[in-house]
Amino acid sequence: MDETNELLECMYQDCYMAVKNLESLLDEIKHKDNKIKSDVEIILKEYESYLKELKKELKCNKIKPKKVSMFAIIGAKMKMRKDVKNDNSDSKISDIIIQGLVMGVIDINKRIDNYKGEVNNNLIKLGNRLIEFQQESIDKLKAYL
Repeated sequence: MDETNELLECMYQDCYMAVKNLESLLDEIKHKDNKIKSDVEIILKEYESYLKELKKELKCNKIKPKKVSMFAIIGAKMKMRKDVKNDNSDSKISDIIIQGLVMGVIDINKRIDNYKGEVNNNLIKLGNRLIEFQQESIDKLKAYL
């Protein structure tokens, strides 16, 4: 089913990019004294957990996910490095992460709405849990703004 493939790949790529970006961000601030670090680490671990779960789903559905573009990864990494170099305050870091979370919520929500009747209910539940996690992370990070 194409809808299942698209939703799974969308969620997988969202989590994959989040993991890569959060790892890069933590690397950029590892020698800094940011209070936000522990929250970023918690968010990263949660994304890693979702990524692992999505890999299992992909395997069960015999789907080989499309590779995330190296240009997208490198571009995001360079932008983040530049942003953090210019301003490594907790407020700026929170803003960067929230922007990524919001993009993920919008993209996944849009797909879930489009595929509700056509995709396995467990996959919809997984997508909704991912969105709920992202929303909770946004709310937690707002305290740093």
